[in-house]
Amino acid sequence: MSVDYLATDGTATLANNDYQPASGTISIPPKTLTGTITVVVNGDTKFEPNEDFIVKLTSATNATITDFEGTGTISNDDGQPSISIDDVKVVEGNGGTTNAVFTVSLTNTSDQKVSVDYQTVDGRPPSPTTTTQPTGGTLSIPPKTSTATITVVVNGDTKNEDNEDFSVVLSGAVNATIQDNQGTGTISNTTTRSR
Repeated sequence: MSVDYLATDGTATLANNDYQPASGTISIPPKTLTGTITVVVNGDTKFEPNEDFIVKLTSATNATITDFEGTGTISNDDGQPSISIDDVKVVEGNGGTTNAVFTVSLTNTSDQKVSVDYQTVDGRPPSPTTTTQPTGGTLSIPPKTSTATITVVVNGDTKNEDNEDFSVVLSGAVNATIQDNQGTGTISNTTTRSR
């Protein structure tokens, strides 16, 4: 006997590269009770729920179909992502503003939106409140995305001063854990000291 088959999307989809197309005709020789259909599943590192696809049977020859759908379940084996933030160095400038852009990264992508709270904190030596513009809020990293950025505005001046630093501190992550919760911003002074 023979029967046609086709793999179709469930929560797993071809568009998302979860599995590879599979279709054709399977033949079961005389005096044999079983045959096999192979569907190739693609691995990834995304944190996601278990997914499934369906193999449908049609057009049986020399047999009837009593159960025309089989479900394939793809079990997720990737852990919840961890968050880290990098360090940034900027030149202060003698006027205007400069953006210190911190990159927040996930160890692996997720099918869920990830969010984390952030706040700027004075460093050492304590930066005058006019050196950076205080920044705080919640950063969102969309599903299937691995990075996002936080921008801290640095004010330029002509004061003769040492290099300064500040921190961006992460807390309160949702749908992720925090691996590195602090990014350091170093502000290089551009005014030459008199001798």
